[in-house]
Amino acid sequence: MSFNQNDKDFEKESDEDAPVVRKGRIWTLLGTIVVVAVIILNVFAAVLGDRNLWYIDMTRDKYKSATSTLYTLSDSCISLLSYDAIPRVAEINAERVANGEDEIKVKIVFCADKDFIEADSMMRYVSFTARALEKEFPDAIEVEYINMTKNPSAVQKYKTTTAASIYTSDVIVEFGSEYLVQSIKSFYYIEDTETKPWAYNGEKRLSAMIRALTRAEAPICCITANHGEGLFDQLGNVKEEYSEFLKVIEGSGYDIMFIDLERDEIPENCRMMLTFAPVIDFKAYGNLGEGGVSEIEKLDKYLDEANAFFYICDQSSPELPNLEEYLEEWGITVASVDDGLGGRNNYAIKDKVACTDSGVGNAVIGSYATEGLGATLTEDMRESGYPAKVVFGNATAISPAESYYKAYVAADQETGQQAFNYYRYYRNGVSRNMLDIFTTSASAYAEAGGEQYEIATELLRFKLMTITQETRQVQEDNFTTANRASYVVALGSTDFCKNEVLSSRSYGNTDVLMSVLRSTGNEVVPTDIPLKVFYDYGVEDSFAYRAEKPETWSNWLIISPAVVAIALGVVVCVRRRYR
Repeated sequence: MSFNQNDKDFEKESDEDAPVVRKGRIWTLLGTIVVVAVIILNVFAAVLGDRNLWYIDMTRDKYKSATSTLYTLSDSCISLLSYDAIPRVAEINAERVANGEDEIKVKIVFCADKDFIEADSMMRYVSFTARALEKEFPDAIEVEYINMTKNPSAVQKYKTTTAASIYTSDVIVEFGSEYLVQSIKSFYYIEDTETKPWAYNGEKRLSAMIRALTRAEAPICCITANHGEGLFDQLGNVKEEYSEFLKVIEGSGYDIMFIDLERDEIPENCRMMLTFAPVIDFKAYGNLGEGGVSEIEKLDKYLDEANAFFYICDQSSPELPNLEEYLEEWGITVASVDDGLGGRNNYAIKDKVACTDSGVGNAVIGSYATEGLGATLTEDMRESGYPAKVVFGNATAISPAESYYKAYVAADQETGQQAFNYYRYYRNGVSRNMLDIFTTSASAYAEAGGEQYEIATELLRFKLMTITQETRQVQEDNFTTANRASYVVALGSTDFCKNEVLSSRSYGNTDVLMSVLRSTGNEVVPTDIPLKVFYDYGVEDSFAYRAEKPETWSNWLIISPAVVAIALGVVVCVRRRYR
């Protein structure tokens, strides 16, 4: 009996405890559901917030400005793109739809996964600016992240030359078939002696790239056609042997226009003026002709507006006093000697060692400049395992003008820069530097009048291709100045531009031309977009800032989870105590 009674008592107690157990299970289940729901909600909010750029830009006070914040687009940037670039995209898409084609957008392409990009401090700022532009103009701009490490072929089409390299830190802006590639450093201001940037100019750089790609007209390369240029035959048509040369110019992003410089006005959108082996001199004061127009003055005013001039000559180029006097102002003279008859003999450069014509020596292989501005134009080619040969057939030499003096740059072991020299001119506020792009090797020599006249040495080589830059600083704001530079490129070989070398994959002539044309055709950079300066607040400033404003968003976000957790803990303890 007692055993049965105990069983009944146990069953009675178990029945009384059952509701408590069930309640415990329900609360456990509810707690689990709440935790899972919170996790899902957090994930959903994080994904949705990241996609829609839901964030609070708390950099306003750091920048000591009521308008300049790091992550928020400035009104001037939005206004600038809304004025011309975005309407141009809509206009082009309307034309495409009318022609039965798909619409296109401006693509801002990053060359790595999004997580990788935003884990890097410098890349993250650019990424946020790009995504903010995408959010502001969703119908015209889109951002894309390409993992080029896993899929290198995805960025192959963005290489400006066959030897160019694309890096994971590069930023690409693409519109239709046109594109621009910029390194991450171009989105910041970095002092020459520093490694860390002191200001961010991502809005300005991206705006400039977008406007350049969406402009109504491509930049124009004006080729002069009224000086008996060697580019043309007797009927005024481009010689067939130079047809590839025009294709290279167009492939560099230019529309070509042939211009009579004496009679025609230079188009506003002209970024490159090219003169190909002229035999008739330019008009200048004292020899203005019937039109009374100074072509030299027109060319000079054109170069005052931060543009470029490309001059090509060869061994047979005649003496042109007006043009050559002007080119001397840019450091450029054709190397020659008097012929004793009141004329001159241009240098004929020979090299029977570094040549492609089996020891004859007329097809000279150029040596790349390795330092200075000229070297930057061929950097991608030089960094490849086997730089392509660049051939200068029947070349003459470019000599520095007497008004230029030789300047030296010392070697720098920290940066790896080698010592080099260049030619410099400074007078009346005008600063110009003449630098090599290509020279001969040390085995070259120069003939004049059919006789050997001068021999190259290791330290003194003949110049085959040069670039002169006029530095022109323009004040943008209280912090920065912009270099609105002009360029004059001199090439001492017309054979350099012939089909047989430009169409051959064995030579790098095409890549050189494309690099020079792209690099010197100036991109118009907006000046009214504010700079975002990185102010350095020390530890003392940081504490003072917190003392002045203790109730910041950051403090609330840090404290609130702890406050909520403590409050819930108190409620649970009280309920259990008085249950």
